[in-house]
Amino acid sequence: MYIKKSAKELFKELDDNLKIPKGFNKFVNTIAKEHNLIIKVGHGKYRCTYCKCEFEGTNKRVDKTIKCPGCKQKLIIKSSILKHFEFGDSVGVIDRYKDYWIVRYFEILSTYDGTKFNVDTCEYGRKIYNYDFRELHEIINNHVYTNIGVNTVRHNGYILSENWRYFNSYWKGIGDKLIFFPGNMKSIFKDTKYQYSQVWKYAKHEKYFSIRDVLYMYSPSVEFLIKLKLYNLVGKSYFEGKTFKERFGVDKKFLKFMQRHNITYEELEVLKYYQKENIKIIRHFAHLDISQIVRFNLDLDILKQDLKISKSNIHEYNDYIRIASRLEYDMKDKSILYPVNIKEAHDRVMRIYETNKSKRVQNAIKKRYKELIGSSYENKKYTIFPACNISSLINESKQQNNCVQSYAERIADGECDIYFMRLVSNKNKSLVTVEVKNKKIVQKRTKNNQNTTEEQDKFLDMWEKKILRGGN
Repeated sequence: MYIKKSAKELFKELDDNLKIPKGFNKFVNTIAKEHNLIIKVGHGKYRCTYCKCEFEGTNKRVDKTIKCPGCKQKLIIKSSILKHFEFGDSVGVIDRYKDYWIVRYFEILSTYDGTKFNVDTCEYGRKIYNYDFRELHEIINNHVYTNIGVNTVRHNGYILSENWRYFNSYWKGIGDKLIFFPGNMKSIFKDTKYQYSQVWKYAKHEKYFSIRDVLYMYSPSVEFLIKLKLYNLVGKSYFEGKTFKERFGVDKKFLKFMQRHNITYEELEVLKYYQKENIKIIRHFAHLDISQIVRFNLDLDILKQDLKISKSNIHEYNDYIRIASRLEYDMKDKSILYPVNIKEAHDRVMRIYETNKSKRVQNAIKKRYKELIGSSYENKKYTIFPACNISSLINESKQQNNCVQSYAERIADGECDIYFMRLVSNKNKSLVTVEVKNKKIVQKRTKNNQNTTEEQDKFLDMWEKKILRGGN
């Protein structure tokens, strides 16, 4: 893929100016410490590859975990005949150069040779962002071997200067979620709008996360959530409001409970409804559509104890409830809400639903279009408006080479809304496909799922703030 001269010069400048931050090697060793094994040397007898401690314990099978009494680590058990094993972790270092943010990608590879672990670290990729964390470049070096759908990192040192390149295919990528090195963050963010973000504290508690998700469209709620030690909520919402209850939907008496279990956004949604400090119930139903729980006033205790909803049938029940409501069943009838046999009930409503699906979805999208048409918006160059029917979604999919036509049922069910952003001068030609949930843009993609331009982002940010969120 062609690289502009200005980009090549930037990549070279980064090689010349970026350094391995102080404390990084110690950080790597800390992570590599977890890349160890407990070797089973006999019946109930074990040896730790890290601290060399030999101990006896309850006999456990290979591939289970056991805690070493020496280094206190909980490690995987392997057989004494094991000759080769590998652990790998991807680590990120955030850096700043001129008006750019650079996320540097390193892989820590620990290789077991039958007696000990050898640890090697190499830098294999970089993402370069502008000051507002809009992605400009995603590059890899010769450490990365690419094949169809697979990227493999090969190790032979920290970096290979002057060998940076783009991926050859648009669908390849190095991802966003990394274990971030916190040691240089406070100094890197000094005198920027992120200087009070506390993201360095967040990095010490969250193992894998996307720093762009945390800092893009940054709001003071990031600092607020980190200070409250509600790490799993960072970057998930704005959490606006004057009081704790206005922000989170629950009384402040739940704060310690939320901190103790590092509650996720999905778990918070269940807690807001359930209002009980029972993490097992909350986590059990965090995978069930909360809008359906609220809509039908479902009793979570009955679902868990009487219907015995489990991981094996929770999605089947979720589908059953959704389809039953579409068929206009009496959703106040407990025999419908809590069927004796979930599978039979699910299969029965699915058979009925399939005969009516197309007409129902088409009518629902048309109805939603009439509700959303007032949120259309345009300036001198761009316009944005909601999808009006299934045909418009199919047309968008063909033009953009994306899967938006598969969103028809989600729109019909109120799970999301789809908008088309186009040039005012050519409203029939697709430009950007936009997904919206709860008055917030959650996806925006150009043809072949490429990123939007900075100019397009400015238009969409203005639309989201001025129209979707009403200037709030």
